[in-house]
Amino acid sequence: MNMPELEVYASRDEALMVLAEAIEQGIQNVLLAKPEARILLSGGSTPAPAYRALAARDIDWSSVTIGLVDDRWVPPDHPASNEKLIRENLLAAGASEANFVPMKSPEALPQGSMNEVSAAYEIFMQADVVVLGMGPDGHTASWFPRAKGLDGALSESTTQPVVAIDASGSPVAGDYPLRATVTLPVIKNAKQVILLITGEEKREVWQNAEAGLPIHQAYKVRKNDIRSIWAP
Repeated sequence: MNMPELEVYASRDEALMVLAEAIEQGIQNVLLAKPEARILLSGGSTPAPAYRALAARDIDWSSVTIGLVDDRWVPPDHPASNEKLIRENLLAAGASEANFVPMKSPEALPQGSMNEVSAAYEIFMQADVVVLGMGPDGHTASWFPRAKGLDGALSESTTQPVVAIDASGSPVAGDYPLRATVTLPVIKNAKQVILLITGEEKREVWQNAEAGLPIHQAYKVRKNDIRSIWAP
């Protein structure tokens, strides 16, 4: 499989503003055609400035439903929570009228909540805009190589939009190996998918399609139809 061309930007600040513009344009295009836009966002510190910029855009947020690509199984006020990041950098920054769908439940372990979370995320089986990131191990969402639950997450035939992941032993997952993540069909069915990666190390991992890492599964199932943004 050949990877598509990367959109290369000189700085992370520039790439982040391009990401914000791409998300906004995707939302606006959807709202021209139907009454609601459904978007899935990734966490981590890298995209936070893009979300703050997005919050300031002239968007009818009351017509937007926001979910997460994945989340760590930590309380929603925990510093490592993707929900916390979205609430602070998007919802509280200007998009308070948006409908937000959490991925974390009060259950102690994610495995006991997947039916409940999947029911809430069923609406995202036809998402309009999905924003992905990628780790240095080639994971995207919480599709960590060799993680427990990865086969279910990457099954093209699963009807579950969200599954539990246990990435214990993964140095990239760090102190929070228990996750919930969207599945491959969510990415496959999305109207638009955007990937943001930064740094030369991640670029080299991304380019090595022969490695067959989880990120490459996303490109394969979408026949390379992923807008791919990179900055040093």
